[in-house]
Amino acid sequence: MTGESSDSRNNQGASRPIFLPARQPVRWSRVWHNALAMLRPPTTSVEDRNAWYLQVEILWAGILSAAAAFGGNFAVRLGASNQLIGLMSSVPALLVVILTLPAARLIESRRNPMPLLVGSLFAYRLGFLAIALMPFFVPRHQAEVFVGLVLLMNAVLAPFNAGWSALLADIVPERNRAVVFARRNIIASAAVILLVPPIGRLLDLLVFPYGYQLAYGLGFLAGMLSTWDVSKLQAPERMITPRSQAAKEPLSRATRRRLLAHHQGFIRITLNTFVFGWGAWMVGPLYIIYYLRQLGASDAWVGTLTAVANLSAMIGYYLWPRFIARYGENRVLKWTIPTGGIFPIWASLARSLTPILAAASVDGVLMAGVNLSHFNILLKVTPADRRASYISLYTVCMNAGAFVAPLIGVALADRIGLTTVLLLGGAIRTVGGVLFWLLPVLTGDATQPVPPAAEPA
Repeated sequence: MTGESSDSRNNQGASRPIFLPARQPVRWSRVWHNALAMLRPPTTSVEDRNAWYLQVEILWAGILSAAAAFGGNFAVRLGASNQLIGLMSSVPALLVVILTLPAARLIESRRNPMPLLVGSLFAYRLGFLAIALMPFFVPRHQAEVFVGLVLLMNAVLAPFNAGWSALLADIVPERNRAVVFARRNIIASAAVILLVPPIGRLLDLLVFPYGYQLAYGLGFLAGMLSTWDVSKLQAPERMITPRSQAAKEPLSRATRRRLLAHHQGFIRITLNTFVFGWGAWMVGPLYIIYYLRQLGASDAWVGTLTAVANLSAMIGYYLWPRFIARYGENRVLKWTIPTGGIFPIWASLARSLTPILAAASVDGVLMAGVNLSHFNILLKVTPADRRASYISLYTVCMNAGAFVAPLIGVALADRIGLTTVLLLGGAIRTVGGVLFWLLPVLTGDATQPVPPAAEPA
């Protein structure tokens, strides 16, 4: 006998099962301590601290993305012509073509490229403050000035574009890349989902252009916090390999063939992605024109579309790392990338706004698989000692297409109509996806030294 009455035991049994432990009081001091611990970088290892800063940084960058999501709307409502909107999409790509390779060589010449990357990112995000203040100081030709500021921002971002992907490869081990990159994308998508709809409603409610000025001001503040976190990343110092005199001389035909054969995976992913991307670049500036001028969308609806796309992408970034871990990047890429033409084709056939939301939800999940698997494969097919240059070469090729394709898309839209060009872009995108089956990307020996030429007999 325990001395406890049967009534007391029965009352306890009625309140909770007898096999559960007694409920412990909540220790709010411990809860507060754990919450504060989550706000501090871990002290276990440099890898863990870098991963933490990458996740916090992308939260602020996601807020910046949400604020900047209405840039196309801003240009249209400032009175930008179709051609000016096309230039806003294409000229940044031309700047990348011109500036990225020299920036990559500058980065590879430094043992620690972080100050250059952070300075470039800071200068770019300073442009958001300039755009927020621009309507106060520019009474006329505001559309042209807005586009000019956007182009200037892209010019100063060249060093960051050239070195960021290579930096990620240096600070995130290959075994953790799918998880870390997926988490970053989930956090960024969540920030966009939560903020874009209220920002869109704010733009509809406030007198133009005050809502856009508030949005860009918010983006500037978030961008500065993101830049601060980027500056905290710790990258290993790299060995600077001086170029030999032979490397400065023109390559013989046999040497060029060996280089091409050794880096066949890099060549194939560049070619396949160029075709795949052409369909998207060609129709990129047409979407906002199609939504606002042909289907009568409001800023709030554009915000809803952005939120739906990011919510579905967040779901995809949660699911696809498991498939990548089980089946590998190549299989996941082959499964998902041929579906890239669904959204532009669906949008071309839509006669109202609601079906476009459904298409965006499907596209977001599928393209999350494309982005994760494609980026990991790209890092694998670039040699570690020249990764910045190879990724910059890849970026130059992509942006050469991104410069020309929007101009062609806008010109075609004036002649054959928006919906026809959207349909054509979807078809090209599908063909590019199928190329990854016809010309598979091999990731075997990209990081090994190039084999020497055979000695003459």
